[in-house]
Amino acid sequence: MRFFRVHRRSIAYLRFTLEAYDGLATLTTLDSRQGIVALSFPDCFAGDIDGLVAALAEEIGLAEIELPGATPFPMNQETTHDA
Repeated sequence: MRFFRVHRRSIAYLRFTLEAYDGLATLTTLDSRQGIVALSFPDCFAGDIDGLVAALAEEIGLAEIELPGATPFPMNQETTHDA
């Protein structure tokens, strides 16, 4: 998961852009007033995400940020269920 700041008016544009790349990443808005969003994606798409982020940085000012206290979300964690 990577965290970004974008102008809050650009959050919808970012969401629609990601939806056009069906299944590439999921966008979560963490703070709409400050324009803080999170992108979660499978490791196999990291290169594609890097390219898209670079293009969007130029186009809408998308900037990667460090989110204090953020911990990575375990994407491949297996769970067991007791019957």
